[in-house]
Amino acid sequence: MRSIFGLLALILCSSTLATPSYAADYAIPVVKHATRVPYIDRGPNPYCGPRCGCPTVVQVRHKSLQQAYPYTFDPRTRDEPNYYYGSVRTYVRYVNPLDPQRVLAY
Repeated sequence: MRSIFGLLALILCSSTLATPSYAADYAIPVVKHATRVPYIDRGPNPYCGPRCGCPTVVQVRHKSLQQAYPYTFDPRTRDEPNYYYGSVRTYVRYVNPLDPQRVLAY
């Protein structure tokens, strides 16, 4: 009797694995996206001037400096916090047109 149930279960499992999958034949629905906003010309940059020029943005990536106290911290001892380098972040720096090489100096 157990062998008949085992044989029946084997036949049912093999038949389900042998049948084709119909989910792959379904059509993918087309999603309508919003139209892109056209470029709006707002005239000249109001932050550009003859004295300081136009602001130029440079993105610099480096590790952030973070501080933490140890788990044995006692505020009565006034220990200095431990500084460590955290994750890499992107920072924005603005270029001085009179000294453009200084933007990468810390």
